[in-house]
Amino acid sequence: MPERFARLRSNGMLLMGLAALLFSGMAALAKLAAQRVPSAEVVLFRSLLGALLLVGWHLARGGRPAALLGTHRGLLALRGALGGLAVLLFFYGLAGLSVADGLLLNNCSPLFVLALSGPLLGERIARRQLLPVPLCVVGVLLVLRPSLEVVNWPGVAALGSAALAAGAYVCVRKLARAEQALVVVLYYTLASGLLAAPVAALDFAWPDGPTWLALAGVAGLGIGAQLLLTVAYRHDTAGRVAMVGYAGPVFGAGWDLVLWGAAPTPWSAAGAALVISGLLWLHAQGRAVESRPALR
Repeated sequence: MPERFARLRSNGMLLMGLAALLFSGMAALAKLAAQRVPSAEVVLFRSLLGALLLVGWHLARGGRPAALLGTHRGLLALRGALGGLAVLLFFYGLAGLSVADGLLLNNCSPLFVLALSGPLLGERIARRQLLPVPLCVVGVLLVLRPSLEVVNWPGVAALGSAALAAGAYVCVRKLARAEQALVVVLYYTLASGLLAAPVAALDFAWPDGPTWLALAGVAGLGIGAQLLLTVAYRHDTAGRVAMVGYAGPVFGAGWDLVLWGAAPTPWSAAGAALVISGLLWLHAQGRAVESRPALR
């Protein structure tokens, strides 16, 4: 049993799947909170509560405060800035979208990651690795078709968050073996708070009791998901791990049904089936795809 547990902990795609589940729960709570306070304020409190959780956990385990500064501070700061901007755009978009649609747009980042992981990380991209991509793209388009218009600012914001998140994921891949996961996530959390603070100050509303609970859940689930994501990139390539994030919208559809009674449309169900099929196809290839000749 311990050996099997150790293998599970080193499975990057499984860890990313768990991260996607936590992210979907975070998105649902963030949407609930954004119905009572501005989305920038949700990001601010998520960041403050998350930073307190991370620092407290580090100190409780006997860690040294200086260790939280990390060693690759420039790259840590860049990852934090990209991630902070991405989460600001994502939470803004989420306020005007369903959880499933918001997560789908945000999870277009694997397409950007696959494009960046070769030139920036030196990771080889095999032809077989690209085959599931069109299937996933068609699935995403089917899910978005019923709810997104040609010009939809929440949708544009969510797509923008995907592009920024791709850059952040590439930084995570570079940092994963050199920095503690807690340090990487702490920089991201602090950067998110710094970026959100001036925006939140423009239209600040003090949260009530239920909103505080939602914000605490957003912080806890967000931190847990970020830690899992960071560790996942330590055990697998950026493109394959990021693609598993497409499971998030499926979880998001469940939250839409439970919390808002919004059942998936036939288009959404068909799109989800295509996305899941693409993920299963990608997973079935396993690590053997990385040993095949790369595209030049």
